[in-house]
Amino acid sequence: MKAPAYALGLAGLIPFIALGLAVWIAPETSLTAVVVIQAQYAAAILAFLGALYWGAALVLPEAQVQRPWLLLGWGVVLPLWAWRMTWASNWVYGMTGLFIGLAIAYAADVMLRKQLPWPSWFLPLRLWLTLGALLGLGLTLVRLYTLNPAG
Repeated sequence: MKAPAYALGLAGLIPFIALGLAVWIAPETSLTAVVVIQAQYAAAILAFLGALYWGAALVLPEAQVQRPWLLLGWGVVLPLWAWRMTWASNWVYGMTGLFIGLAIAYAADVMLRKQLPWPSWFLPLRLWLTLGALLGLGLTLVRLYTLNPAG
């Protein structure tokens, strides 16, 4: 399970990094399209991370789920947050919100790790995937900010 998870997880970073680089070479007339595509991908990933909580809670025997409302609720908060960030008042705010959402999702994984049936290699993988995603979004945020320093 570990090898496929690492391979597929790292492959999932390709859109984050590629789009983060693309905003630097794309003509300004295409910039919005690149940012929208990256925002949609980041939102999909946050929704996927939320689904992990539902999956984890549902595979455990009911007596072992210590805080079902917390686990299942967090699984709903992540996609709602992501969805809201895709229609922020401007792309700097939206991308910043997605960046923060991915960082908080990892922090929650660390805080809730003892309640979840994840293998020992999962959190190190999540760390690398989170850092890669944040790098891609960070590249986009820096580009957006250089185009409009006032935000």
